[in-house]
Amino acid sequence: MSNEWSETVPYGEDLHDIAKEANNAVVIERLTHHIQRIREAQDRTEKAVSQIADALTRLALVEERQANTSSSIDRLATSLDKLETRLKALELTGPNNARVTALVDRAMWGIVGGAVIFVVQKVMAG
Repeated sequence: MSNEWSETVPYGEDLHDIAKEANNAVVIERLTHHIQRIREAQDRTEKAVSQIADALTRLALVEERQANTSSSIDRLATSLDKLETRLKALELTGPNNARVTALVDRAMWGIVGGAVIFVVQKVMAG
């Protein structure tokens, strides 16, 4: 097994150097200092992991909102397509409706004119 970790400790001191120290009080003090730095690094790592977890939670919420928005847009697009189809159908029947309305107007004026002529003839004859 390699002893690389103890030779290249990322917290500033080589553990071999600490172990070579003759004074036990100094060894204890240096190890305590080294452990403190490890704990501080662990605290920073835990905070970073917590921040990442918070960011992932917010990202999941944004993704959910985006999915809901996309679904709403799809429903609106479908409704718009249906309305467009209905509008085209109305546009096609619009000219026919105008012709029917004109025909009904002429028929009504013809009936009114005929009734007036009939009343006038009855009044003159009578």
